[in-house]
Amino acid sequence: MTISNLTAGVQYKINVTAVADDNHTDGQSTAVTQYTKPEVVCNLSVINITTSSVYVMWTEPKGNRSFYRVHWSNGSTNRRDSVTETKLNITELTAGVNYSFTVIAVAGDNQTESEMAQIFQHTRPGIIGNHHIVSQNTSSISVNWTSPPGEVFMYRLEWHNGGVLMTRYTNDTFAVLSELISGTKYTITVIAVAGDNETEGDPYTFTSFTRPELVRNLTVTNVTTSSVSVDWSEPEGNSSFYRVQWTDGQFNDTVDVSETSMTISNLTAGVQYEVIVTAVADDNHTDGQSTAVTQYTRPAKPGGITGQGTNSLSVSWTLPKGEVDHYVVTISNTILNYSITNITEATTANFTDLYPGRIYDIRVTAVAGNLNNTSDQASLATSPTPPGSIIISDRTNSSLLLKWAIPVLMEGAPDISYYITYHQSERSELQNKTSTVNSTELSLLFSGIRYNITVETVGPQNLRSTAVNYSTFTLPNPVLNIAAHPKSTTSIRVEWSYPLGAQSYYIYLITTYSTNASQTCLTSNNSKDIVGLKPGTRYNISVITRIEPGIESTEEQTFNYTLPKAVTNLTVSEVNTTAIRLTWVKQSDFKTSYSYLVIALQDAIEVQKNQTETETYTFFHLTPGELYTFYVFTVVEGVKSTRENTSSYTRPEAVSNIIAIGNTTTMSVSWTPAVGAVVSYTVLLYRDGQLVGNSTVLSNTTVTKVFQRLIPGVLYCVEVFTTSGSFESYSQRICNATLPNPPGPITVVSQTVKSINFTWPVPEGMDHNKYNFSVSTVNGSYLTENNWFLLDNLESGSPYNISVVTVGIYGYESTAVTAQNYTRPYPVTSLREEEITTNSVTLVWEQMQSKSHYSYEVQFTNGSFSSSKVVLNTTDKIIGLSSGSSYNFTVTTQTADGTRASPVTVSYYTRPHRIRLLKAETLNTTTVNLTWEVPLEDKSEYKYRIQTSGCGSQNKTIAENRAQISALTPGTECTFCVSVRAANGIEGEAECTSQYTKPETVQPSISSRGSNSSILVSWPKPSGKVEYYKVYLNGTSSAIEEKELNSTSTSFLFESLSAGRLYTARVISYSGPFNASSGSITNATFPNPPGSIEVLTKTTSSIEIRWEEAPLMTGASFVYKLTDTQSQGGRIFTTNTTSHTFASLLSGFSYNISIVTVGVMGFESERVHIYFVTTRPLSVESLVPRKAEENNITVTWKEPADYKGGYRYNLTWQGRDGPISNITSKTEYTIYNLDPGSLYSYNVTTETSDGTQSAPTSNSSCTSMIIRV
Repeated sequence: MTISNLTAGVQYKINVTAVADDNHTDGQSTAVTQYTKPEVVCNLSVINITTSSVYVMWTEPKGNRSFYRVHWSNGSTNRRDSVTETKLNITELTAGVNYSFTVIAVAGDNQTESEMAQIFQHTRPGIIGNHHIVSQNTSSISVNWTSPPGEVFMYRLEWHNGGVLMTRYTNDTFAVLSELISGTKYTITVIAVAGDNETEGDPYTFTSFTRPELVRNLTVTNVTTSSVSVDWSEPEGNSSFYRVQWTDGQFNDTVDVSETSMTISNLTAGVQYEVIVTAVADDNHTDGQSTAVTQYTRPAKPGGITGQGTNSLSVSWTLPKGEVDHYVVTISNTILNYSITNITEATTANFTDLYPGRIYDIRVTAVAGNLNNTSDQASLATSPTPPGSIIISDRTNSSLLLKWAIPVLMEGAPDISYYITYHQSERSELQNKTSTVNSTELSLLFSGIRYNITVETVGPQNLRSTAVNYSTFTLPNPVLNIAAHPKSTTSIRVEWSYPLGAQSYYIYLITTYSTNASQTCLTSNNSKDIVGLKPGTRYNISVITRIEPGIESTEEQTFNYTLPKAVTNLTVSEVNTTAIRLTWVKQSDFKTSYSYLVIALQDAIEVQKNQTETETYTFFHLTPGELYTFYVFTVVEGVKSTRENTSSYTRPEAVSNIIAIGNTTTMSVSWTPAVGAVVSYTVLLYRDGQLVGNSTVLSNTTVTKVFQRLIPGVLYCVEVFTTSGSFESYSQRICNATLPNPPGPITVVSQTVKSINFTWPVPEGMDHNKYNFSVSTVNGSYLTENNWFLLDNLESGSPYNISVVTVGIYGYESTAVTAQNYTRPYPVTSLREEEITTNSVTLVWEQMQSKSHYSYEVQFTNGSFSSSKVVLNTTDKIIGLSSGSSYNFTVTTQTADGTRASPVTVSYYTRPHRIRLLKAETLNTTTVNLTWEVPLEDKSEYKYRIQTSGCGSQNKTIAENRAQISALTPGTECTFCVSVRAANGIEGEAECTSQYTKPETVQPSISSRGSNSSILVSWPKPSGKVEYYKVYLNGTSSAIEEKELNSTSTSFLFESLSAGRLYTARVISYSGPFNASSGSITNATFPNPPGSIEVLTKTTSSIEIRWEEAPLMTGASFVYKLTDTQSQGGRIFTTNTTSHTFASLLSGFSYNISIVTVGVMGFESERVHIYFVTTRPLSVESLVPRKAEENNITVTWKEPADYKGGYRYNLTWQGRDGPISNITSKTEYTIYNLDPGSLYSYNVTTETSDGTQSAPTSNSSCTSMIIRV
């Protein structure tokens, strides 16, 4: 029997027992166990195809199975593996080889197997090796490449220049790409294709350029001395730029330009250059054939034309730059009708037989090749001949009149003048003037000077002849300021100022006249003593300046007297305080014209002056006590004799307003000076009528006298008298007393916060019974005999002043003895720290009844070190301390004078230093390792406190200088602060650093969701934090797309993708400097559907169709899957072309045809349908005429072999008016209205219900003829 409805792959136990006729008596059972065959696996597919591996997947069969047996083979090598999963990654395959993959489900007995499921798949061809560009020209590129490892069926080459993609296939590793555009960049891709015509290797892409065509119409458009401008037409095809080279045969230069013209500058003038232009492609090195042109630069314009000569011109010029072949030099003078040309290769030319003093025009033309450049016209003149000899026709002390003869051969020469120069010496300034005639006057000259004179003929262009020289003097000026002075009783001194412009070679002629005689003498000086004259007599004198005889100045004159004789026996005869009388004897040669001049002088200053005819004179209104000097002269006509002199004092006046002021041991005496003058003062000091001190011969400027070492408190009297010469005058006597001595210095006996007890020594050198003390304080003034004083009811820490004076005779007080002392201040309170650092402690405190003058002594010690300082505020920062150490701080208030309060002491630790070089190293997503260097001045008792924030708060204290912080939040910036803690728990400044933990890796998924233009990449949010994501999508034929998303994103839809392509996605999570990349996952976009279907041909057994290719699928790997269906089922075909012929069809059947595009990963596009496409039916058989009559024929035929109920027949024949057809479902038809005895052709076509026709079946026959009898 057959047991059915069992479960596949399951072990069944079958028991068979024989049963008797009573239907219940059975025998012993016989059993057998057997597994049912597992079902065949479903949906066997291959994905993730690489060059050496494939990923085989299938769906579990219905029923049960134990495992799967997987076989794969490439025809020569067989391998197998057993797996329990529904997938297997098969590796170590050969690239580009077709493999068959068979999967068999195996039951639990390890031998019962299912039917096998089989699929064929090529591995992807390997990576193509390096390419080599064999050759390039303007329209083709020859390239070869290295075949990849493994097998390759063929290569597909794709190339484009940014436009239409061109494709060709080849079995070789060499190809020539032709019909290309010149100078164009082509992107060339070589793809290895496996034997299934669809599995492809990775594309190998490179670029290459065709060579540009040569440029056209290269011409020179402009030429200068330093540049050549060229232009050209663009070459056919493309080019990126043009490489322009130029050379003069020795030096080359090159420049790249993008325009079709260029001006080449900085060239050498007059040189032939070859200019070469080459089109260059976009890769900057593929160039076309070169085009060249030669051209001279224009020669430079000659310049700097010069020339000189009198009867000839030697012309020279310069060429500013460059080179020339030769020069053409032309000289001309239109007035003389003269012109001549010279050709030379040098830069000089000589022209002779010219006229002097004429202008000639010069032109120099530089010639280079076919180009020339003519200089600007230069006008050069010949030099003139010199004038004749110079003649002086007149001279003054400021001018010279000159004349000379006209120059030789210069008669009638135009524009002739004379250039005259003159100067005093070689070192003097040269002066000049011009004249158009042969004479001139030199004016404004210096007198008595030799002038060197030159005259030159000046011709055109200011050219001068050689000079004619002459030398002569102007007349000298007369002397100035002539004066005669009496020198003695027998001589007169004549003096004068040198004349204007006086010279060392001048001499002076002096003539002296009296009433009856004259005398003459010469000198080169400006003075002369005239001797041998008579006393008191008048003389006339003249002086003339002379250079040489005939060259003399005009005469200058003067006169004067000789000195008279002096008086004798001058004496002082009478004196008082304001007057003195003089007397003298007259001279031996006394004349009635004589008189006497008397003068009084005080300190060499004239104070009185008078004239008298007698031999006596009294001076009145003189100053008392003053020394006077007196002069007496004999005078005749204002001329004085030598003087006679004498001296005398007037009597002095007495002093007034005497004042005596005493101090403790001195007496200062002062007075008002006596009227007039005093030679000296004498001061006398008396006590009790006795002379106790004197001071004599004090200077006449002294108005005070201080007597020292006197007794304090004693009465003294003073007297002052004046002295001038032998004369004295006494004052009245005045009296005063000395001051008492002050007490000794004030000292403090004791101080409290409210009182001060003062004391002082008694004054020295005084009787205690003759004085008291006056004490002045803030509380008032007190008179006391005691030498102490208690000042109470005071404020703490405040200064108090006390003043004590001695009160002596007449109530005179001594100088005050003062003192300032302070009450004691209160001690500080609330002494505490305000801030503690590693090397400082800032203290603050409070002060009761604080005063602005308070200062505070701050002492600090740590047992081995002690220091102190004074501050003015109630706060202080003590610096320079050791970190992490204990210190005692003592503060003592003190007043301005150092009065101190009780000290107050506190103790504090300084802070430790901060750690150094804190480093944070991220270990993973939740752990950071911290390390640091110990602080400066490290101590064994130090500990470290680590505060973590920003990624979970943690606080821990350790003894080592490293720590590992775990349990942190992934992808988060954490802040770590490390503080050093000293023995008392005080902490140093925290050293902080920040570091991110690494973010977690996301697990993305990728799906095209049936779309042909988008792919969705999504992922679950990882634990911890992520600052942002970057999603990468890499297509097989497109650049990598990158999108940056914020931390809240968990998906991204990539749009505008190409249809039917594989895309690999990867998601990277970022936090700070770290990122974590997911694995790459691959999916594909669905392919685009093909275009509309068109039926091309139909036969009885085939249908040929064509369709538009799927759009935007160029470069994608895909095939078309075609299905034809009819009521009996359907078939599936694949193709990579856009046409297909369905064969082995049934005739006259209607088929539904659908096409889908099958892309990578087997993804299918939407279906495109064409419905009810019918194959042609078979033709009818045995078409024959059954009966023919005169006007009709009856035809009959057999049904076609594939006859179907819907068939009909189309009978066609030629009627009188054209073809006639008729549709019938029968196999016989009578054709009427025919002509008798005519031959008719007819055919029958089988036609399906949709109008599809078979091939026609044809025949012909005749109607019967009409027989007339």
